[in-house]
Order: sequence, then structure tokens, then C-alpha cells
Amino acid sequence: MSEEKRLHPVSAVINFVKALKEALIPLVVLVFLNQGERDSLLDYLPFVGMGVFMIIILFVGILKWWRFTYRVEEGELRIEYGLFVKKKRYIPFERIQSLNYSEGILHRPLKLVKIKVETAGSSNSLESEAELTAITKEEANELNSFIAKAKKKLKESHAVDENGLPIEEPAEQEEVAEGKVLYKMSVKDLVIMATTSGGAGVVISGLFIFLSQFSELIPFETVADEFLEVVQSGVLFVAVMIFLVLFFAWLIAVAMTFIRYASFTVRLVEKDLIITRGLLEKKQTTIPLNRIQGIRFNQNLLREPFKYASVTIESAGGSALEKDSNTIRLLPMIRSMEAPKILEEILPEYDWSTDFTGAPKRSIFRYMFWNLLFISFLIAPVSYFFYPLGLLSLLLYPVMAGLSWLQYKNAGYRLSEDQLTMQYRVFDKQIVYLKKKRIQSLELKETWFQRKGRVATLSATIKSYLAGSENTVNHLDVKDVEKVMEWYQPEGSRAAKQRESLPEE
Repeated sequence: MSEEKRLHPVSAVINFVKALKEALIPLVVLVFLNQGERDSLLDYLPFVGMGVFMIIILFVGILKWWRFTYRVEEGELRIEYGLFVKKKRYIPFERIQSLNYSEGILHRPLKLVKIKVETAGSSNSLESEAELTAITKEEANELNSFIAKAKKKLKESHAVDENGLPIEEPAEQEEVAEGKVLYKMSVKDLVIMATTSGGAGVVISGLFIFLSQFSELIPFETVADEFLEVVQSGVLFVAVMIFLVLFFAWLIAVAMTFIRYASFTVRLVEKDLIITRGLLEKKQTTIPLNRIQGIRFNQNLLREPFKYASVTIESAGGSALEKDSNTIRLLPMIRSMEAPKILEEILPEYDWSTDFTGAPKRSIFRYMFWNLLFISFLIAPVSYFFYPLGLLSLLLYPVMAGLSWLQYKNAGYRLSEDQLTMQYRVFDKQIVYLKKKRIQSLELKETWFQRKGRVATLSATIKSYLAGSENTVNHLDVKDVEKVMEWYQPEGSRAAKQRESLPEE
């Protein structure tokens, strides 16, 4: 591993495609601006320029590949790169949290993978610490195994027994543990996930947005007139057409879900979770258990009646450009009652009970009042400017009243010795499990109106990327929130407060 190595030559092609993708919009604009008759060779000059530009991009991609080398030396992953100025990046093994694999369309036929190196305290929050664009699977596994063994040796070299003597290292095992498969997503789960995620609505909305870009070319008035004639010709025909549109939108949503989550598998290997997924681009993400800051259950209004939920991990570290680096879907679709059994194997120290202390009855009015007041600012102008059809917006009042009732019923918390569990709802029902040592800050918020009703808002923030992840339960009894705040105080501060409250002799 100490020998200097280059990436696979396909990296040059990947660099070329990536640069071309970034320049795609200017190139498309240039093509559209040069539509029309061409009377002389000068009219073809923009296209010649585009060809030269693409050749330059390809040459730069090849040069980047040639200048990029990596090796393992003296307990570090050493990378040298740079187009005109040679740069060196040395990453100590102890800082490396995980090596995340992915296989794109160009990788899979050649049995290659892309590796992203995630570290603790990355110097740049907007990108991974390092990226090996294309290496063979054998090299990737060898690198991963070498780093894991080196980190283990380093840890054992610092380990001492109760007498302060160094602990002898056990015999080194050459075999790499495959780990235990905890969860594998079935085809049924994928279909249910696509059906209840609202993906079909996103597809239809995207279609309308796309068509709106061609408003000058599409005769919408003629289409509307034709549609009215169709409506008059038969309600059954219109219903069938609407059904077909929704059906094809659903099929597209299912296809998108399969492309992203096919073969979704969760394995536990020692103290790491390894998640693999993807159809066209296969990804492998490694999450060290010590990076887990909290566990979140999410149920939207479609999944809740069927007792299905999505379980995500709030993770510390990662990069902003990595969508899965901070909030990671651990169990994308699973029955709520089945999730704790899997989670107990991953995090046995957590308490998965759901007997919550809820909001007091006097909070119902507050949920109703503020939500209905907010929706009134939308209903009033719509009803006035789009009268009489705008009056249909009044139907939002019973909808918002029902949502307010659910928000009240789902507001609650649960305390144990070292864990806070919070339950709340905006639109989706959320249950968040937080260990006391992982909570960055706990806050009691109380407005003048809440003070009058003897209620308060509880907010807990955990580490997740830059700003953190905030979880809020509104309109709890103020005594309950004070109880949680007291629980969060250090033991010394709590003992001192108790001594102050004792009567003097």
C-alpha cells in the first residue's frame, strides 16, 4: 500500500463528463442563440468554438487524472494532485471516520468504485476530505481493511488494564467480517414507499412547471376549449383520463424509488453500520455508531393509518454536498412495531418506549387559534380576488382544524435517566430519541400568551452539520418543561439547587 498509485484511466472520462455537465447550460443557450440560416463559414464559428472547448475539457480531465496519485505511508493516506500547482493532502488514519463507496454507470461495467473519505473535523464542510474517483473493488477493500487494522492497532497500543499495564494485542485476523444483515428492503416496501411518499404529485407538478416554460408555443386556450368539449362529451371519459395520468405518474414515482433504493440493505459490522442501495448507481455508506446523535421516526398522513414509518439517523460530521451524510435513512419503510427490534441490536442502550406525557387540555385552544389565524391570511385574499371560486378555500378551515387536533394529540415527551424522547407534529408525526450526552442545548421558550396559560415550548438541539438539528414541542405544561430543564442540568448544579431549597435550621 506504500507504493504510489494512480486512479483508473476512466477517471479522465469522469472528469470530462463532470466538467461538461457544469458547462451544459451555457452550451445549450449558445446553440439556441445560433439558430437560423448560415450563409458563411463565420456562422459556424460558435460551433467550432464549442468543439475546441470540449477538446480542452477532455485534455484537462486527462491531465488531472495523470497528476493525481495516492498512497498509504506512516499511518496516513497521502494524496498528491493539482493541475498547475501540485498539492499534497495527508490524512491521519485516526481522523478517518469512514470510506463511503459508490458505483456509477461508468464504474459498474469495469468493476470500479468511487471512494469518499469522511473524517472527523473536516477542514471543508462543503466537500469530503478526499475522493478517489475510480479504483478497483479489490484496491478499495484492501485500502479499507488496511486502514481499519491500522486504527485498531493504534487503539490497542494506547489501551491499558486496571493496573496501568499495556494490554497485549490479540492474534490478528485476516478475514474481514461480513457482518449481520439487520434489514433488507422488499419489493413490497419499495412500492408502499413510492405510493405514500407523494412522489406522483411531485411528478405531475414537475410536468406542469416544464410545460409552463413553453407557454408561447403551446396554445393553452385551444387546449382548454378542447378539454371543455371533452368534459361535455362524457364524465366517464374524463375520469378515465385523470386515472391514467395519475397511474402513469405513480409508475414514474415507483421507478424513481426503485432506482434510488433498490437492494437497500443494512448490515452491522462490529461498531459500524453499512448501508448499500441503488440500481443504476450503487452506493455504500458506512456510519460509525459513535457518530449517531439521535434516531428519528417519521410518519406522514398517508403512512400513519397503516402503521408504517421511516427511521432516520441524525449523524455528526459529513459534508453539505453529501445528501446522506448527516440525515441518513436507516429504515426507509417499515412497520412501526417492527423497528424497535432492529434498533435494539444497533443501539441496545436506547429506550424505545412510547408512553409520553402529553400537552394539557388547555393547549387545544392554542393549537387551534394560531393555526386558524395563520390560514385566514391566505383564505381572505383568495376568497376576495377569486370570488366566487375562491370561496372553496374556506374548506381549508376544517382541514386545518383537524391538523391542529392531531398536533395537540401528538405533542409529548418522555424522560428516563439518560434519555429524552420527544413527539410532535407539523404535518408529519415525528418521534425523536435523544441521549442526554448528545444534546447540544435545551431551551424553554415562553411567550406572554403562553405564560397566561401556564404552558411553554421545549426545544432540544443536537449536532447535525453546521446549524444543528432542532426539535420542538409546543404548548407543554410549564412544570413539565421545567422538569426537563432540571433533568438536563449537571449533577453538581442540581445538587446545589436542592441544598439552597432546604430550610435553614
